[in-house]
Amino acid sequence: MKSTRLTSILGSSVIASALAIGSLASTQVASAQTPSVMAEVTIPFDFQNGSQALPAGTYRISVETDHLIRLQGSHAGGFVFTHDASRMSASKKGTVVFDRYGDKYYLHQIWTAGSKDGLECPKSRAEKESVQASNMQPPSTVELALNEIPNR
Repeated sequence: MKSTRLTSILGSSVIASALAIGSLASTQVASAQTPSVMAEVTIPFDFQNGSQALPAGTYRISVETDHLIRLQGSHAGGFVFTHDASRMSASKKGTVVFDRYGDKYYLHQIWTAGSKDGLECPKSRAEKESVQASNMQPPSTVELALNEIPNR
């Protein structure tokens, strides 16, 4: 009985230690990944980001993690899940690209100046429905200039 109790106590101590080490490690990772503001963009039309409908306005774009960005406007905001995208040559200016189906706009890509690499948003359910409603016609694209925010 003593060996069973000792094994239980030791097992509990090992689990508690592992949890403590894990929480310390995750705290350091979280503090190292502070969001960085990438740019600002003025969007003159209402648009959709995933299932979120966002109003026209000026939005700050900040990188939260490699594939998560945040859009923050004065009256609305949201998070955008993305995946990597690349071009053959680097863009001279940063842009935000929207796909347009009729009068609906969907956030599609974000490109930073001087880089061949960008971020692309997966098509939302609403965008897929717009594609079907347009009889599979390709969308028109709208590119808006990013206003780079200098590092402080």
